[in-house]
Amino acid sequence: MDTKKKLPEIAVIGLGYVGLPLAIEFGKIRKVIGYDINSKRIIELKKKIDSTKELTKKDIVKSKFLSFTNNIEDIAHCSIYIITVPTPIDNKFKPDLSYIKKSAKDIANILKKNDLVILESTVYPGTTEEIIIPILEKYSKLKLNTSFFVGYSPERINPGDKINKIPNITKVTSGSNPKTAKTVDLLYKQIVKVGTYMAPSIKVAESSKIIENV
Repeated sequence: MDTKKKLPEIAVIGLGYVGLPLAIEFGKIRKVIGYDINSKRIIELKKKIDSTKELTKKDIVKSKFLSFTNNIEDIAHCSIYIITVPTPIDNKFKPDLSYIKKSAKDIANILKKNDLVILESTVYPGTTEEIIIPILEKYSKLKLNTSFFVGYSPERINPGDKINKIPNITKVTSGSNPKTAKTVDLLYKQIVKVGTYMAPSIKVAESSKIIENV
């Protein structure tokens, strides 16, 4: 069934080893725009080339509803924003949240009423509610759970693993309120064949990722 005309358009922010496979899976069934600030990366992906070697040209071609851009204005009309940027460790062995903070600010500047923002990046418990949501509210001038909504669903991809991919890895989901949690869960059910687990709160979902990494 061609569902691309019936479903809200998705923007995936960050096209590394997490974001690109996610964008490709969603792009098989609905309209998706993959956004990355790296113009070289976008040029390669438009040519169906993945320099990380995680995906082949054949994989990218299968995602017929997926397009790529490094222009933030090209994703301003989207209704769902999924942040998949890295959270590396700095020279003091503390998590560097600069990438997700910048992504949150960029999204906030184009955020509209009823939009949904989902964070997939690995973060410590409390990051989404204590850091990301305040940034979204400050720069968008919108109010959480009134004008926009937030979810957290940690990425669980193991780079280089050619067997365990998004469709067969159980997805942990969560939302800023019960209705949003269900929306986020149903969203990922579209691409995760083995099913999802809806966590009781965003902090629980964040904690599950930290425990898994440990």
